[in-house]
Parts: sequence; structure tokens; C-alpha cells
Amino acid sequence: MSDRRFDLDFALDGLYACGWWPGGGDGCDRAEDGRWYPSEAMVLQSFAAESIGVRVRESLVSDAAEVVWDSRAGGHQVTHGRSRDEALILAFTSLQHDLHGVSSR
Repeated sequence: MSDRRFDLDFALDGLYACGWWPGGGDGCDRAEDGRWYPSEAMVLQSFAAESIGVRVRESLVSDAAEVVWDSRAGGHQVTHGRSRDEALILAFTSLQHDLHGVSSR
């Protein structure tokens, strides 16, 4: 298993652990292991629906990406991933925690 796949699997574990489950009509992509996860469009729409500004930045020298968004408490929050999908899933999971009061601790 490649490191990139492992990182995506780890991000998906966190997403499902926070209680997210794909619904009918959701814009989802499918991982190699068969699990569904929100597409980039769905992630960006979820932030927009909460009036939260979000930016995705990709590395110029690798496949790594980061997602930066405005925190409701002020300032910014950031997630980093080895891939664009991983970074987006981590950001979406963080948004789900914030919106639904889910704690992974």
C-alpha cells in the first residue's frame, strides 16, 4: 500500500468516525477500498453554505495540498495532505466537527 493511499484511508477513517455518511444525491467520489467521500465540489459547497471562505493551495513541487479556511472563532484553520483529496477530506471532517459538536477526543 502506498503512503498516499494510507493517508487517504486515515483521512476517511476520521471522516466516518465523526458520523458522516454519504446520502443519496451527495456528490461523492469513491476510494480504492470502496468507501465514498465528498467530492471537492461538495466540500467547497459545504463551506460556502456556512458562509465560510475557503482556499485550496497545491505545492509546486509535489502532490501535497493545504486547505485554509476562516475560523468562526477568528483567524484561520489549515489542513495539510499528501494529496488534494486528503487535504479536502481533513478540512471537511473538521467542518463537520465544528458544525455538529463532534469530538474525536
